[in-house]
Amino acid sequence: MGATLELAERIVRTRYAGLSAATRTVASQALLDFLGVTLAGASEPLTRILLEQAEAEGGRPQATVIGNALRTSVRQAALINGAAGHAHDYDDVHDAMTGHPTVPVAPAVLALGEHLGASGSEIIAAFCAGVDTECILGRYAGPSHYARGWHATGTLGTFGAAAASARLLGLDVERTAAALGIAGTQAAGLKSQFGTMCKPLHAGHAAATGVEAALLAARGFESRLDILETAQGFMATQSEAPSLERFHQALAVADHVPDICFKYHAACYLTHSAIEAARTLRAQHDLAPGDVSAVEIWVNAGHFGVCNILEPGTGLEAKFSLRLTVALALAGDDTASIELFSDAVTARPDLVALRDRVAVRAHERARAETRVTVRTSSGREFSTEANVAIPLTDLDLQWQRLAGKFQSLAQPRIGERATRVVLEHCRAFGDLASIEPLLQPLRELQ
Repeated sequence: MGATLELAERIVRTRYAGLSAATRTVASQALLDFLGVTLAGASEPLTRILLEQAEAEGGRPQATVIGNALRTSVRQAALINGAAGHAHDYDDVHDAMTGHPTVPVAPAVLALGEHLGASGSEIIAAFCAGVDTECILGRYAGPSHYARGWHATGTLGTFGAAAASARLLGLDVERTAAALGIAGTQAAGLKSQFGTMCKPLHAGHAAATGVEAALLAARGFESRLDILETAQGFMATQSEAPSLERFHQALAVADHVPDICFKYHAACYLTHSAIEAARTLRAQHDLAPGDVSAVEIWVNAGHFGVCNILEPGTGLEAKFSLRLTVALALAGDDTASIELFSDAVTARPDLVALRDRVAVRAHERARAETRVTVRTSSGREFSTEANVAIPLTDLDLQWQRLAGKFQSLAQPRIGERATRVVLEHCRAFGDLASIEPLLQPLRELQ
């Protein structure tokens, strides 16, 4: 049996009863976080354009567009919600896939699950199958996939959405492998689009393509059943060093969902360790922007092609600028606020002056930590390191932090009562007979 069929077999075997308590909890937390960031992105220009396109195309009212009264086709809802969920780059990440695991998968399972009348436990199981698929394929491809310029959220996310949708539809092993094949030949997303509307589109496209692939496979649409391992297949064309050994090691891991890392700053995740280090130095040494004469940020060389926009001119570009995000942290600005990352902030004279005193350097050898060094006008030097890529094991604390984040994102858009209702339903997601009670408050905008 080849890799594609092996993976399909694992997807088909995924059951809610077989998931650990930690996996169920983190899956519910990931879905809550997705709903929050999607509500925040629901009014963004890119979302409005996609909404207009969906309305122009028409379609049966099968699924909810989050933060909007519109109901549209499963595919269109997955596209719009996926793009909105990634609009602020505030959604979760996973080291195994070098990308954002929830945002391609959640919109697919929520839209399809709503259409099918699926229970919360069925949606959780499908979601976990999708995230596991992304992580297993991330290990299979290795770091060269992302390093070559592929945006894994768009590419591996397409497989994740297809896997989750196939699980929700109850497809057998062969039809699930076909869904992976249909998804794999359409998987796309280029890192050159970071800082533009197309980066969020990658997530939406992955969700829409994945759910469509599973629906087509269910109808008997044919595909190769070895899309991952075949000559001129996905791994051969999109990775310099795919490894079946790494694939089987990842396949043997029971659950990848507990290793999801959540974001608490509204910028590219690769800026977060630098932000945390800068915030620590500011607090520990009572630094004011006027005290700073020079700053050095030491990161892995791979950061340079992702988040080293030297002089950002838009709010989107600001999210991918180590220099500006560290300047914001040292200035005491609230980097958890999505409103902060606007075009106007990139032109603030105090921030531009501080940004221009920041230099980004590469570690001689790759390491997990980011180091920030601040030199002051009085000749003092302070340095510290941070690494945000360590999943929390205290899931109660993680819930508290995510609930606070959700409230800050949701309450201005749906109000206090609806926010409380969504929190309660997400906390007991696996017990929901259907997700309609969860979705209803998300349509009631202030």
